[in-house]
Amino acid sequence: MQKKNLLIAADTFAPRIDGVSKFLQAVVPALASDFNITILAPDFGPGCSDLESTPGVRVVKFRIGKKQWGDFKLAIPAFSTIRKEVRNADLVFVQSIASIGIATIFCAHLMKKKVVIYTHVIEWQLALKNVGFRGIMKFFSRIIIMGLAKILYNWCTLIIAPSAEIAEIFSNHNIKVRKLIIPLGVDNSMFKPPRNRRAAKSELSINPDNIVIGYCGRLSKEKDLPTLHRAFMRLQRKYNNLTLMIVGDGLPEIRALFKDKEHIYFAGMRNNAIPFYQAMDIFVMPSLTETSSLATMEAMACGAAVLSTNVGNIKDYLKNYRTGIFFKKKNSFDLSNKLEILIRNPNLREQLSSGGHGEIVENYNWNNTIDEFKKVLIPLCYEEPEKLL
Repeated sequence: MQKKNLLIAADTFAPRIDGVSKFLQAVVPALASDFNITILAPDFGPGCSDLESTPGVRVVKFRIGKKQWGDFKLAIPAFSTIRKEVRNADLVFVQSIASIGIATIFCAHLMKKKVVIYTHVIEWQLALKNVGFRGIMKFFSRIIIMGLAKILYNWCTLIIAPSAEIAEIFSNHNIKVRKLIIPLGVDNSMFKPPRNRRAAKSELSINPDNIVIGYCGRLSKEKDLPTLHRAFMRLQRKYNNLTLMIVGDGLPEIRALFKDKEHIYFAGMRNNAIPFYQAMDIFVMPSLTETSSLATMEAMACGAAVLSTNVGNIKDYLKNYRTGIFFKKKNSFDLSNKLEILIRNPNLREQLSSGGHGEIVENYNWNNTIDEFKKVLIPLCYEEPEKLL
């Protein structure tokens, strides 16, 4: 049987590292055996992406605009190119509703093509935290962003969400499209605890006697990293055996909090974060908005004791004081108190490490995620549009 054409639209791509680019790096090779895949993506410059050399995968890139929104720059989509790619597609799979995603959904709607969208983030929440408007402009921007999001999501055939709670948020905002739940998973053959955490620290030139508190992800406003910085600085004055590890890059003002600072290991953007996760005793996710938080799941898979805000569907796998500990959003005092509990209690750290690792291995295996996506995407290519209504 001849393979169908799957068009994937994404507003982020390697060398930028975030949840979407990680998802594409993992899912596309698995789908390439069943589809001819074309990816529409922004051109962030040269970087390491195996997808561009994967058999059966073609990447079409668009130049980046100069305007920066938070830590992000939007691509400038060429509508003629997108229209051509949509026309040739049997199914359109959209990862976001920024510039490329918007243009792709619009063209697919005009051509009556089937569109599946995966909710990596709650788009309007992320956009509103990064537009930078205040007062009356913030009020009107919210109306415009929410209105556009509703239109675009309602033009889709199917919304795939990582949890029932996220799907319900969309339903509560009058987005009536059919929704399906597919939780994200972690490749547990790669993301696993180190054989020796002290050795993992030494390999990164970190004192193995130090307790490493870590974060991995974008340095953006919605991640609220200043809260982590304030909590660490408060503890660092009290304990002399702490190292804060930051893996990722983003806004210059956030980078400046951590780069070239004493007791802080700033790793920057890394294609392979596993050695850094494995060196962490404690992982902190201080974010104000998330869906799955793949970085938190990866840290748990690597055996770090996790502290996180209670956002998105993190609570589906983080059970308080069993697989991790929650702290209050934007509250550096609560975070520093919870960190100190773990600093002073290695047995609790080990308990959370073991519990968190077991939760991810048992319930969030990446192979299951891939199988579920295939079960959805392959039949959709062969169904008539009216049967999907």
